[in-house]
Amino acid sequence: MSFHRLAALSAACFLAASMVSHTVALRLLLLVVTAGLLAAAAVQDRTSIRFAPPLWAVYAAWAAWAALSIVWALEPERAAKEFRNEIVYVALAFWVCFVAAQARGAARVMLPIVALGAAVACAIALHSYTLGIEQYMAGWHGGAGNHSSLLLTLMPCALMTAWYGMRNGWSRLRLWLVAALIALLLVAAYTPQHRTVWLGFGAEGLLVMVLLQVLQPAATRGLTPRAKLGVALLALAVVAGAIAATATVHRERTAVLSASALEKDPRLALWPEVLERIEERPLTGYGFGRGGLRSSLPNELGDPTLWHAHNLFLETTVQLGLPGLVLLLALLGATLREAWRLSRTGQDLPLACGIALAAVIAGMLVRNMTDVLWLRQNALLYWGVAGALLGLGAASRTPAAAR
Repeated sequence: MSFHRLAALSAACFLAASMVSHTVALRLLLLVVTAGLLAAAAVQDRTSIRFAPPLWAVYAAWAAWAALSIVWALEPERAAKEFRNEIVYVALAFWVCFVAAQARGAARVMLPIVALGAAVACAIALHSYTLGIEQYMAGWHGGAGNHSSLLLTLMPCALMTAWYGMRNGWSRLRLWLVAALIALLLVAAYTPQHRTVWLGFGAEGLLVMVLLQVLQPAATRGLTPRAKLGVALLALAVVAGAIAATATVHRERTAVLSASALEKDPRLALWPEVLERIEERPLTGYGFGRGGLRSSLPNELGDPTLWHAHNLFLETTVQLGLPGLVLLLALLGATLREAWRLSRTGQDLPLACGIALAAVIAGMLVRNMTDVLWLRQNALLYWGVAGALLGLGAASRTPAAAR
C-alpha cells in the first residue's frame, strides 16, 4: 500500500476518533501520523496530489482576523489558547483530510471506517440513554449537543452514499448496510431530545431532494425506476421522520414544561443583551473564543447557563465584531460555492460529494442557531468531513482518476 493510501486510512481513523469524546490525544496522534504519511507521499508522487485546498485563502483571512483579535481580547491568554484549538488544530484536520482523500481508492478505505465509527458512537449514545440523563450527558459520545452535531454532519454523507451506491450498481448487501446506518442515525437522533436535530434532518433531506431535482437529468441518469423510487423514498423518509419526531419531542417537552416556562425561554432575554454588548464594540468584538463574556452575562441575567450567545452569528460578532461576521459568511459562502462546483461536474462521485457538503453546511447552521456547538470535536469532524468530501471530489476529476 502506498503512503498516500496509508494516509487515507489514518485520516479515516481520525474522523472516527472525532465522533467520541475523551480522545484528544488519539486525535492529535492521528493528525501527526497522517501529516507524516502525506509528507512521504509527496516525496513518492508529488505531481498527482493537490496540496492547496480550495478554501485556503478565505480560511486564512478568517484565521488572520481571529489571530489579530488576541491583541484586544479581554483575556489574551485564553484567546490564544482558543485560537490554537479552534483555528490551527481545525485547519490541520481540514488539510490532512483533503489531501489524504485524494489517494487512489480513498473512498473504499475511508467510508467503511467512518461508517463503523458512526455506528459505535450511536451505539454508545443509545446505551447511555438507557442509563439516565446524567450518564447520557457524561457518555463517550459527548452528550446531547455533541452527538446531535455528529448526526447532522453524517446524515447527508450517508444519504448520498446510498444514492451513489444505487447508481453504480453496488451489491444488495452493501446497500442494506448503508440503509441500516441511516436508520441507526435516525434512531440515535431521538436520544438528545433536541428538536433542532430533527429540523436539521428535515432541512438536509429537502436540500438533497431539491439539488437532485435541479441537477436532473444528470443526477438520475442511469438509475433504474426502482432505484429512482428508492432515492425519493429515502429522502422523504428522513424528512417525514424529522417532522414526526420534532412533533413528538415537542409534545413530550410541553408535557413536562408549563406554557409559561416555554414562553420564558432564557434565550429571549439573552439575545437582546448580547446585541447591546455588540453595539459597545461593533468593529473589534471582545476577542476570539466562545464565552468571552462568561463572567458578565450570567451575572447580568442571573442564569449561569447563559455564558455565551447561543447563536453562531451572534457569538461570532461578539468575538470578532462585524468584520469577523463578514469573514465567516464569506467562508461559508466559499464552501457552498465549491459544493456547487462539484455538483455541476456531471460525474457521480463529485456530484455526491458536492450535494453532501451543501447539506452538511445546512445542518450545521440549523443546529447552531440556538446554541454554539461548532467547536472542539464538532468542528474537527465538520472540517474533516468537508476536507474529505472536497478531496474525493477533486481526485475524481483528475486524468489519473479517470483512467
